[in-house]
Amino acid sequence: MAKAVVTQERVFEVAQALTDQGTAPTILNVQEGIGGGSYTTVKRYLDQWREAAPKQRQPVELPEPAVARLMSLGREFWGLLDEQAGQQVEALRTATREEVAAIQTQLDQAEQAIGRLEAEREQADNHAAAQEQALREAVAARAAQTERMAAAEAKAGELAARVEDLKGELERAHARQTAEREAVTAARAEAQAAAVEAARLQGELAALKKPRSSA
Repeated sequence: MAKAVVTQERVFEVAQALTDQGTAPTILNVQEGIGGGSYTTVKRYLDQWREAAPKQRQPVELPEPAVARLMSLGREFWGLLDEQAGQQVEALRTATREEVAAIQTQLDQAEQAIGRLEAEREQADNHAAAQEQALREAVAARAAQTERMAAAEAKAGELAARVEDLKGELERAHARQTAEREAVTAARAEAQAAAVEAARLQGELAALKKPRSSA
């Protein structure tokens, strides 16, 4: 799933829309409006928006008697302030500054922790993507190996069939060679027998041609 792209323009747009709806823009509801995004990135742009956004205050019109009464109460209030009140206010300011500093420290630590978590998540996503790529490559290599094995088996089958054909041809050649040798042997024997017969007949013929002695 593709991650939401966080830009300054998008954060400003969502923050202003939330403000127009009467909802205070926070990091979480801005992330929800965008559809995701890094905590630190959204916070940085949201802080910029808060600095740039004009302070919206509605003018309040009060009746003149109320204004006069408020001014009178204000003068009485400032008249009642003494040195002790000033010390209490300063102590309160000091305590407030210390509390704000502690809260800011906690916020900084939280932001650092969030940044580390986001970096770890990105690293885990990259590792998972690398593993998925390695798995796809392994599956492709296995498929290629299977194809090569099938081709080798088919080739081996063809070679085995060719060997059987050659064996048959060799056996037939041997049979023909044996038959030819037997035929040659028989022809030689027949020739020898004919030669013997011819010599015998020549001997008989010569004997017949000799003149017979007188009795």
